Amino acid sequence: MIWIWSLITLGIIVGAMGGVIISPREDKDKSTTTATTAKSESSPSSESTTTPTTAKVTSPVDLKTNETTLEPLAALDKSITADIENILTKYERECMGNSEFTENLDLLRKAVKWNKNQLEDKINAKINFNTYNGQRISLEKQIDQRIEALNNILPTQEPNSRCSKFYLKQRETLKNAKTLSNEGKSSALLQSKEICKTNDYNDDDYYY
Repeated sequence: MIWIWSLITLGIIVGAMGGVIISPREDKDKSTTTATTAKSESSPSSESTTTPTTAKVTSPVDLKTNETTLEPLAALDKSITADIENILTKYERECMGNSEFTENLDLLRKAVKWNKNQLEDKINAKINFNTYNGQRISLEKQIDQRIEALNNILPTQEPNSRCSKFYLKQRETLKNAKTLSNEGKSSALLQSKEICKTNDYNDDDYYY
């Protein structure tokens, strides 16, 4: 009788639970799964990332550009100084024997040592020299052309004649004029344009 009542009681309990008997192991696994799911839902998403900030690296070219922009006077001073140094190197030997030429180069030798605070004076020194030197070159070119013309004239003159001596003197004066100042060169050129007049008196002392 007792076992019959036990079976009846067990049937009542199973019916109340919907006919499902849960073992202790299944109940433990279910609890673990529920806890894991809850932990997973509460944790931050692994897909959420923070983009790091990259520092901008300044290249040497950028630094040079910035320096030139910030110091335009320094860049100009460097350029003018280089120009003057080239002038001094080019004409160092050519000026020998010409005092005016040497004096103008000496002014550049002083100017090349000035810093950017005297840049305007340095630029003016370069301009003044170029003006002088341009005139010098032009005058010496005219002198060479006149000497060439005299070289063509002399063979047409009677040797030791008055006109031959006249043109010889002109040619010699022009050759020596290259060491004179620009003003002296101009004067020599002006005199060299004179033409021998055969009807003038013959005075050999005039030519020597």
